[in-house]
Amino acid sequence: MAGPILVTGAQGFVGSHLLRELGDAGAPLDADVTDAPLLIDAIASAEPSAVVHLAAHSSVAESWGTTGELWRVNVLGTVNLLDAVTASAPGARALIVSTGEVYGRAESTPTPEDAPVAPISPYGASKAAAEVSAGQAAREGADVVVARAFQHEGPGRDERFAVGSWVAQIARLEAEGGGKLLVGDLSARRDITDVRDVCRAYRLLLDPEVPTGTYNGASGRAVAMREVLDLLIDAASVPGEVETDPARLRPSDLEIVCGDPSRIRAATGWEPRIPLEQTLADALAAAREETKERMSA
Repeated sequence: MAGPILVTGAQGFVGSHLLRELGDAGAPLDADVTDAPLLIDAIASAEPSAVVHLAAHSSVAESWGTTGELWRVNVLGTVNLLDAVTASAPGARALIVSTGEVYGRAESTPTPEDAPVAPISPYGASKAAAEVSAGQAAREGADVVVARAFQHEGPGRDERFAVGSWVAQIARLEAEGGGKLLVGDLSARRDITDVRDVCRAYRLLLDPEVPTGTYNGASGRAVAMREVLDLLIDAASVPGEVETDPARLRPSDLEIVCGDPSRIRAATGWEPRIPLEQTLADALAAAREETKERMSA
């Protein structure tokens, strides 16, 4: 019987959805990725068929001013994970989750995988460095796939991120009868895919028949964040007064982030299936339920 598919960061937003996608094959890897000996022991005892590496500091907005800790977790954590897989489960495929932020201000959009890597945020830079370590492991014979995930949303997104903040605020405003909805830059355009579609892409990339390499997890279409907010406001049961909060503006932001999904489509047949309207409706429904539970606690 094949071993489990281990998932680092399994308790996070994406990790919880991925475990549901993997079903009985998935299992959390409960080990601190910055603790190399512990990681080696945990992988050795599990004897996995594959490992998906999600554990990371993932907020672009929070990455300024925390570079040391960011690189310790995102870069050293990836190095440790790859070393542990090589040492304890050399036949396992390692899926390293990166980000479309590594392209920075791309010269063309939708951006293909062979475009230059030129991140402008500390978060993007840390993920680019993690990719370098993945490339080194691959050159040494490891079975490594890198997934550059573009923005993905859905039920359970936390308030550090724009859509997570908006659905939580709307749920609270509905409970309170209205008020202000605080936002950041609405002009940015983002390639948004449902988290459940992204997790399906990760599962497909674990197939050993899929060639190793780097794959964009993207829709190939960009939408203005203003449009995303408008869809949520239309779905709200009470009006809200939209107000720009300077604290939500980033030191540096990208005008557009959009990926070319041609490579993953050719390799796996993957296509996003869930429309943005459904993604937002499900995210808002989850936020409403969480607000209700907090108010009744």
